[in-house]
Amino acid sequence: MSAPHTPTSATSERGPATSTTVRVVAVEGMHCAACATKVEKALRADAGVAAADVAFATRVARIVFDPSRTTPELLARRVKSAGFRLAMDRDPAARAAAESRALVDLRHRFIVGAVLSLPLAFIAMTHGSVAWLAGEVAAWVQFALATPVFFWCGWPIHRAALQRARHFSTDMHTLVSLGTTVAYGASVWALIATTPSHAAHLSHLWFEAAAIILVFVLLGRLLEARATARASDAIRALGALVVPLVRVIEIDSARETEREMPVELVTPGMRVRIRPGERVPVDGEVVRGESEIDASMLTGEPLPVVKRAGDLVVAGTMNALGVLDVVATRASNDTVLARVIVMVDEAQSTKARIARTADRIASVFVPAILVVSLMTFAAWMMLAPAEIRLARGLEALVSVLVVACPCALGLATPVAVMVASGRAASEGFLFRSAAAFEKLAMIRAIVFDKTGTLTQGSPRVTRILPVEGVQEATILAAAASVEHSSEHPVARGIVEAAHERGVPYERAEKFLAIAGEGVGGEVPNSNAASGVSRIRVGRSGWLAREGVRGLPAEADTIFKGQRGETVVCVAIDTRCVGAIGLEDALRSSARSAVAELQADRIDAWIASGDAEPAVLRVAAELGIAPHRAKSGLTPESKAELLRELKALTPIAFVGDGINDAVALAAADAGIAMSSGTDVAKASADVVLVTQDLSAIVRALRLSRATLRVIRQNLAWAFGYNVILIPLAAGALYPWTGAMLPPVFASAAMAISSVTVVLNSLRLRRA
Repeated sequence: MSAPHTPTSATSERGPATSTTVRVVAVEGMHCAACATKVEKALRADAGVAAADVAFATRVARIVFDPSRTTPELLARRVKSAGFRLAMDRDPAARAAAESRALVDLRHRFIVGAVLSLPLAFIAMTHGSVAWLAGEVAAWVQFALATPVFFWCGWPIHRAALQRARHFSTDMHTLVSLGTTVAYGASVWALIATTPSHAAHLSHLWFEAAAIILVFVLLGRLLEARATARASDAIRALGALVVPLVRVIEIDSARETEREMPVELVTPGMRVRIRPGERVPVDGEVVRGESEIDASMLTGEPLPVVKRAGDLVVAGTMNALGVLDVVATRASNDTVLARVIVMVDEAQSTKARIARTADRIASVFVPAILVVSLMTFAAWMMLAPAEIRLARGLEALVSVLVVACPCALGLATPVAVMVASGRAASEGFLFRSAAAFEKLAMIRAIVFDKTGTLTQGSPRVTRILPVEGVQEATILAAAASVEHSSEHPVARGIVEAAHERGVPYERAEKFLAIAGEGVGGEVPNSNAASGVSRIRVGRSGWLAREGVRGLPAEADTIFKGQRGETVVCVAIDTRCVGAIGLEDALRSSARSAVAELQADRIDAWIASGDAEPAVLRVAAELGIAPHRAKSGLTPESKAELLRELKALTPIAFVGDGINDAVALAAADAGIAMSSGTDVAKASADVVLVTQDLSAIVRALRLSRATLRVIRQNLAWAFGYNVILIPLAAGALYPWTGAMLPPVFASAAMAISSVTVVLNSLRLRRA
């Protein structure tokens, strides 16, 4: 599955509207957090780039840019000038294949290096106590073993360091390459400069240190690559749900023909046949057949759902029993599955605020360590006894350079975000950015929209109240004529009622929707002077402001006592002809979700545009206090409520409609239902793929666990450097005579990175 560029209307995660494009692309030549910072700076230097996040763990960049001001080619050139390469045409599958090839090459270099380094380590461990392993011959044997390790096995590290040097830059490879070059070069000099009268110089060889350091660095990178590959399992698993070939049905003169074609060629309107045991290849509507669909891999919902003619199915789900004919409603790159893959990929490519602090530190860390290492060497040369100053000074220099590599620091946040993003996708919810984890982890209260969020979003007409002299069918036909063009759940309920009761209606023209108020349009009317009648359906307050006469007294509460139905008034031209009441049942998971939130000490609120009786009924059923159930709210007043609550406590909002977009953006964290509008989902930080509201509770708990793991990782990474750099410099030598040998320093560096990755992988079971 490719990850196409995603047009968006945001200059930032939830910023003002502009025409920007989002691309997630691979970055080659990047090996630490300092590298990621350099790529970000190169991208942000372009005036056409609105935002750029570069993830070291995934080796990808998420770029938000204005295509009218810059191009992918220009961005690639900017990054190349910084010493890196953007692969603008790569999709997640291509990146996975490239990572696999790199992993094989890394494994080969490590194996060769380990085989050659073992005898080197054995020779070094004898410390000259074995006669035939001491002397000039043994020294030349060490040279022969260490040289291919230093040049071939370590070439990727040296090459990266040289590339950074050409651009007057540094990174972790600078430290490792300098450290091993000093150790190898000093050993070669001692070997070739040795004369029979100065054979003691052969005791100052660090061939084994140079080789074993490189082997440990390769081992760390190998374990790190394998672990981060596990962290990306979720996106690969989602990619595996894509069906490459589809069976298209063509009907000509009542004759059916089948032919296979790549899924990329399917266009809306094509008819696809899905047999039992096959995955659904497209988003579409069932037009023939009946079966059970298992959507557990995509939504996390364990029970299969019966689908028959008229029902919608989504790509990636499994057809369990019968044969289904489905008419595609979306192209393959616009299916729910395709958008889920893109959203997970983008979430793993963004950065949390906590990660930016680590990146800023890492960007200055390497130059600082170079200064510290030189100061360490100078201190040993000036203060140590003459007979040990060179040997100990070089040992401390190499140890400081190697042990200070900021790999663990760079991995601390992105690996945790990668694992958590994958876990979230398998649980039925998606974090749209790394920052969303931080936002959701701080939440202490949640405000729910009612219709389509706490309720099923499919209200049914319960009764119609006409004014005197008007028939119920007239009211229903007028309402259905304009509601037919609306996506609102109330609109669907009215249209379905017209179909069920056999009430004919004409589709209105000049349709207009006022968020949170109502809808309007025009239908032909030969009796009217203008030849058309204007139909409006919505809140009584809005209709009154529009000049409608004859509204029922207290129209928004006329059904009070009738289970608190949602009420809309219907007007033809300037006269109110009646009102329609609808009732919407609660989602089956609403009660348990609210109960779990309250058990976690999260306050639950309702903010709805519906009338007070309907809102209070839902609040009572869910155990939400009446003073936390707000009714009759417009989109602006919802946002104002959110701003008032934000001043008291971190708050999230859960909604699904166009009228919820402002509130979703106003909250500290926005959570959108996947069944909602694209506008709502674009304004949210978290999108629920499943209809199970308990996913909100799981998202909250996962976000807290993720933030906890990130803090643990950063504490480990910082603490590791704070403790080991002084030891490597020989701070304890005057009192204990102990130092941290370069070989142990390289092992500690590798263990540090692997520890951070393994700690992050715990989130797979959090």
